[in-house]
Amino acid sequence: MNVLVTGANGFVGSALIQRLLKSGHQITALVRSLESVKIKKNNSITYIVGDLLHPKSLPLIGKIDKAYYLVHGLKSNSVDFEYQEAIAAVNFINWVRESKPEIIYLGGLAPQSEVLSSHLRSRVLTGAILGASGLAVIELRASIILGAGSLSFEMIKALSERLPFRPDFSLLEKPCQPLALDDLLNYLEKSLEVKVTKHEIIEVGGPDVTTYGELLELYSQQAGLKRKKIKLPEVEVKVLMKALDYVVPEHSQIGKKLTESLEHPTVVIDGKAKEFFSVVQPMKLKSSMEKAIKLSTSHYPPLWEKDFLKSLLSDKILTQSGLISPDLLKSLEKVGKLKDILSRK
Repeated sequence: MNVLVTGANGFVGSALIQRLLKSGHQITALVRSLESVKIKKNNSITYIVGDLLHPKSLPLIGKIDKAYYLVHGLKSNSVDFEYQEAIAAVNFINWVRESKPEIIYLGGLAPQSEVLSSHLRSRVLTGAILGASGLAVIELRASIILGAGSLSFEMIKALSERLPFRPDFSLLEKPCQPLALDDLLNYLEKSLEVKVTKHEIIEVGGPDVTTYGELLELYSQQAGLKRKKIKLPEVEVKVLMKALDYVVPEHSQIGKKLTESLEHPTVVIDGKAKEFFSVVQPMKLKSSMEKAIKLSTSHYPPLWEKDFLKSLLSDKILTQSGLISPDLLKSLEKVGKLKDILSRK
């Protein structure tokens, strides 16, 4: 089968390509630069260079049976990333229309009755644009993906490793339905065998519904960390975004966009996945987390190793906002021995 993969250098895209190559598919991979290619060229993969935001840069393509749309604008510094994602989707449709492939798109779980965050709103809009093309579209909607290297897992790992406590506030108690990376790849690969004639939205998730706070606790338990839950004052999302710059600067740019979506429950509400993918049996949450931890090679030193807490406490925005309160400091002194932490070199 001739398969086009866009977003080929992304986390999911590169993992999917490896899976499809093992299954014997012929792949055309769209990248913006050959310098960033993660998988070496071979007889089964052809790299083409182009940018979906610049349609004139897109090369002519031959016959394509299936096309994966794995493009997103989360890494964009632009405040107009929603607009850019919409334009990219339109340009993609115009580019592949002549070949008339069936499209497989990875979107996000989003409640229908709420005003969505910019991230989820953009994911839904992208799916709607692809679906309005008249081509057959499978839109897989997923919550957070648990796998070594996925942004969701890396955020969980960084926060757990870096903070001397488990933060507790209402946004972390929203329900979500994590999906293991291997299971997501199963759904994406099996989508090649699913025949649809219209825009079909299929919600996918693991068997366990949990909360973001419980994910932090699960990571700490399985990684052998002792992190006591500390109740934090309720603050605005924009304050949390500021805190990400200090606590997880490696992922803060994308993390800020995802943080906006914490207020929304992201759980499966229909049973289409079992209807279309009866052979896929997603692994349980504990097993998903255990595998991600085992395969993870990233390292996040605790805050005190690089004076992170000192800079955090000296920031006027955080202290004046109430996020760092006198009561919180007292709790930290007792639980995390903050005075000792701050005195370390």
